[in-house]
Amino acid sequence: MCGAPTTLAGVKQMLKALKRGESVGLLPDQVPPQGMGVMAPFFGRDAYTMTLSARLAQQTGATILTVWGERLSWGRGFCVHVRPFVGDLPQDLAGAAASINRVMEALVMECPGQYLWGYARYKMPRETP
Repeated sequence: MCGAPTTLAGVKQMLKALKRGESVGLLPDQVPPQGMGVMAPFFGRDAYTMTLSARLAQQTGATILTVWGERLSWGRGFCVHVRPFVGDLPQDLAGAAASINRVMEALVMECPGQYLWGYARYKMPRETP
Protein backbone atom coordinates (compact mmCIF):
# COMPACT_ATOMS: atom_id res chain seq x y z
CA MET A 1 0.00 0.00 0.00
CA CYS A 2 1.34 3.40 -0.96
CA GLY A 3 0.01 6.81 0.02
CA ALA A 4 -0.33 9.66 -2.44
CA PRO A 5 0.03 13.30 -1.43
CA THR A 6 -3.06 15.50 -1.50
CA THR A 7 -1.69 17.47 -4.43
CA LEU A 8 -1.91 17.40 -8.21
CA ALA A 9 1.07 15.03 -8.15
CA GLY A 10 -0.93 12.68 -5.94
CA VAL A 11 -3.88 12.77 -8.33
CA LYS A 12 -1.53 11.91 -11.19
CA GLN A 13 -0.20 8.97 -9.15
CA MET A 14 -3.74 7.69 -8.62
CA LEU A 15 -4.60 8.06 -12.33
CA LYS A 16 -1.49 6.12 -13.33
CA ALA A 17 -2.24 3.39 -10.78
CA LEU A 18 -5.82 2.99 -12.02
CA LYS A 19 -4.67 2.86 -15.65
CA ARG A 20 -2.28 0.03 -14.64
CA GLY A 21 -5.25 -1.85 -13.18
CA GLU A 22 -4.29 -1.15 -9.59
CA SER A 23 -6.63 -0.02 -6.82
CA VAL A 24 -6.81 3.30 -5.03
CA GLY A 25 -8.79 4.23 -1.95
CA LEU A 26 -10.49 7.52 -1.17
CA LEU A 27 -12.62 8.79 1.69
CA PRO A 28 -15.44 10.47 -0.24
CA ASP A 29 -17.03 12.01 2.85
CA GLN A 30 -13.95 14.14 3.58
CA VAL A 31 -14.20 17.87 2.84
CA PRO A 32 -11.97 18.59 -0.18
CA PRO A 33 -9.87 21.71 -0.75
CA GLN A 34 -11.56 24.76 -2.23
CA GLY A 35 -12.38 24.33 -5.91
CA MET A 36 -12.22 20.54 -5.79
CA GLY A 37 -15.80 19.85 -4.78
CA VAL A 38 -19.45 20.67 -5.29
CA MET A 39 -22.39 21.08 -2.97
CA ALA A 40 -24.40 17.84 -2.76
CA PRO A 41 -27.00 16.53 -0.30
CA PHE A 42 -25.74 14.39 2.57
CA PHE A 43 -28.42 13.31 5.06
CA GLY A 44 -30.76 16.05 3.82
CA ARG A 45 -28.27 18.89 4.09
CA ASP A 46 -25.89 20.26 1.46
CA ALA A 47 -22.28 19.34 2.08
CA TYR A 48 -19.19 20.37 0.15
CA THR A 49 -18.35 17.04 -1.52
CA MET A 50 -15.26 15.92 -3.40
CA THR A 51 -15.48 15.23 -7.10
CA LEU A 52 -12.15 13.41 -7.32
CA SER A 53 -13.60 9.92 -6.93
CA ALA A 54 -16.10 10.49 -9.75
CA ARG A 55 -13.49 12.11 -12.00
CA LEU A 56 -11.06 9.22 -11.48
CA ALA A 57 -13.74 6.65 -12.32
CA GLN A 58 -14.89 8.61 -15.37
CA GLN A 59 -11.37 9.10 -16.74
CA THR A 60 -10.24 5.50 -16.24
CA GLY A 61 -13.37 3.38 -16.37
CA ALA A 62 -12.38 1.92 -12.99
CA THR A 63 -14.91 -0.17 -11.10
CA ILE A 64 -16.11 1.61 -7.98
CA LEU A 65 -16.31 -0.42 -4.80
CA THR A 66 -17.66 0.74 -1.46
CA VAL A 67 -15.63 -0.33 1.55
CA TRP A 68 -16.10 0.24 5.25
CA GLY A 69 -14.45 -1.21 8.32
CA GLU A 70 -16.69 -2.38 11.16
CA ARG A 71 -15.05 -2.20 14.58
CA LEU A 72 -15.69 -5.45 16.43
CA SER A 73 -16.52 -5.46 20.12
CA TRP A 74 -13.98 -6.04 22.85
CA GLY A 75 -11.04 -5.03 20.64
CA ARG A 76 -11.38 -8.15 18.47
CA GLY A 77 -10.37 -6.23 15.36
CA PHE A 78 -12.36 -5.26 12.28
CA CYS A 79 -14.64 -6.78 9.68
CA VAL A 80 -14.09 -5.14 6.29
CA HIS A 81 -17.20 -4.90 4.10
CA VAL A 82 -16.63 -4.58 0.34
CA ARG A 83 -19.44 -4.16 -2.19
CA PRO A 84 -19.86 -2.93 -5.74
CA PHE A 85 -21.12 0.61 -6.15
CA VAL A 86 -24.90 0.49 -6.57
CA GLY A 87 -26.32 2.38 -9.56
CA ASP A 88 -24.83 4.30 -12.44
CA LEU A 89 -22.54 7.23 -11.82
CA PRO A 90 -23.91 10.33 -13.60
CA GLN A 91 -21.52 12.10 -15.98
CA ASP A 92 -22.09 15.54 -14.46
CA LEU A 93 -20.00 16.07 -11.33
CA ALA A 94 -22.85 17.45 -9.18
CA GLY A 95 -24.99 14.42 -9.99
CA ALA A 96 -22.07 12.06 -9.40
CA ALA A 97 -21.30 13.64 -6.02
CA ALA A 98 -24.97 13.36 -5.01
CA SER A 99 -25.00 9.71 -6.08
CA ILE A 100 -21.85 8.93 -4.10
CA ASN A 101 -23.30 10.70 -1.05
CA ARG A 102 -26.48 8.58 -1.30
CA VAL A 103 -24.40 5.42 -1.32
CA MET A 104 -22.37 6.71 1.65
CA GLU A 105 -25.61 7.45 3.53
CA ALA A 106 -26.78 3.87 2.96
CA LEU A 107 -23.47 2.51 4.27
CA VAL A 108 -23.65 4.72 7.35
CA MET A 109 -27.23 3.66 8.05
CA GLU A 110 -26.24 -0.03 8.04
CA CYS A 111 -24.44 0.60 11.30
CA PRO A 112 -24.80 4.25 12.39
CA GLY A 113 -22.90 3.70 15.62
CA GLN A 114 -19.76 3.03 13.59
CA TYR A 115 -19.76 6.39 11.76
CA LEU A 116 -17.63 9.24 13.08
CA TRP A 117 -20.52 11.68 13.60
CA GLY A 118 -18.18 14.19 15.25
CA TYR A 119 -16.41 14.83 11.93
CA ALA A 120 -17.26 18.31 10.65
CA ARG A 121 -18.80 17.03 7.40
CA TYR A 122 -20.63 20.28 6.67
CA LYS A 123 -17.70 22.67 6.96
CA MET A 124 -16.51 24.69 3.98
CA PRO A 125 -12.88 24.60 2.85
CA ARG A 126 -10.60 27.46 3.78
CA GLU A 127 -10.04 30.21 1.24
CA THR A 128 -6.63 29.94 -0.40
CA PRO A 129 -4.54 33.09 0.08
